[in-house]
Amino acid sequence: MPRVTEDVAIVGIGETPVGRLPGMSSVEIQAQAVLAALADAGFALSDLDGIINLDPYATPNSMFSTTLSEYLGVRPRFSTTIDVGGTVTGMTMLQQAAWAIESGFCTVAACVYGENTLTGRADNTQGLHMQNLLGGEEWEEPFGCQAMVIPYALVAQRYFDLYGAGPDDLGAVAVTTRAHALLNDNAQMRKPITLADHHASRPISSPLRLLDCSLISDGGGAVILVSGTAARKRGLRGVRIRSMAMRTTHNSAAVMPDISGFGMAEAARDAFASAGVAVSDIDVAQLHDAFTISVLVTLDALGFCPPGEAGAYVRSGATSLGGRCPVNTHGGLLSQAHVGGMLHIVEAVRQLRGAAGRRQVPDARLAAVSGNGGVFSVCGVMVLEQERAA
Repeated sequence: MPRVTEDVAIVGIGETPVGRLPGMSSVEIQAQAVLAALADAGFALSDLDGIINLDPYATPNSMFSTTLSEYLGVRPRFSTTIDVGGTVTGMTMLQQAAWAIESGFCTVAACVYGENTLTGRADNTQGLHMQNLLGGEEWEEPFGCQAMVIPYALVAQRYFDLYGAGPDDLGAVAVTTRAHALLNDNAQMRKPITLADHHASRPISSPLRLLDCSLISDGGGAVILVSGTAARKRGLRGVRIRSMAMRTTHNSAAVMPDISGFGMAEAARDAFASAGVAVSDIDVAQLHDAFTISVLVTLDALGFCPPGEAGAYVRSGATSLGGRCPVNTHGGLLSQAHVGGMLHIVEAVRQLRGAAGRRQVPDARLAAVSGNGGVFSVCGVMVLEQERAA
């Protein structure tokens, strides 16, 4: 199986405050995240010679890596902007950075995403106002299938029909994720919720309710990668990328396959096989959760439970702190902030460092990060490993 890298380490993580960041532009948010990650790794801005980012969804900006480089006042040897889709973009950034470092194109690379999605939208509007098109709108919008909530609601209804699942299964994800966010001082949502609160929240697109939907957030996250040799020279214990795999199956919701045809299961099989691990070896998981249904589908696909049993698995406490494999320990997109999945990667690294404080998973050595772009259009799974002391 292909491997991402043999000797590249994640040595720095950074995240900005999340929620409302009035007056901050997207480039300022990304710059703040990069500077925080560099400081965490002990590098100076002048050491940075690789930048990989994603441009803002709400206000698309061509050549955004050069925009960020100019703002930071650096002249990187390797620079690119990547948009694979959703959380997979962050994983692909790490993949590209690792290959660039191994190939000698740069030595210290930053992967970053962030924008002012919440305070940057027009007054009196709701939801995410994406100004870029996905390509299938002409086949969907005439039939009322638009934006992201409605297609994910179709997935949720299909999951209900296939497996006899229901609102309690979705609600268990929302309640568990919120409980984790309460332990995160940098979380947008800090109010406890119950299953009754979930069921009473207003309908958005049946069967999804308000508490099934992720947040609109300002915020950013970044990671710093260097070669393993450079990390060891500085005495840094990094986090290693054991593997990364992806599958693309479609673009528009109009040609979306059935749930069993999503590429997540194939991506997981490839990632676990490449890393030489089984799902039972994973200590902590950060899974795409733009909607609660995403977590159920992904738990099934990764093999944490048989298809259709993810709701029962969550209700058993397996995904909670103290459970078999805690999921989205930072609060995820549902309760920490929707920052394109970058904070899933930041949290995975933090857990593997043993630095997550009140929400730390004891002895976490292997973490899985999964994500998808569009409506499970492109699915990705990454395995990260705590680097052992020499």
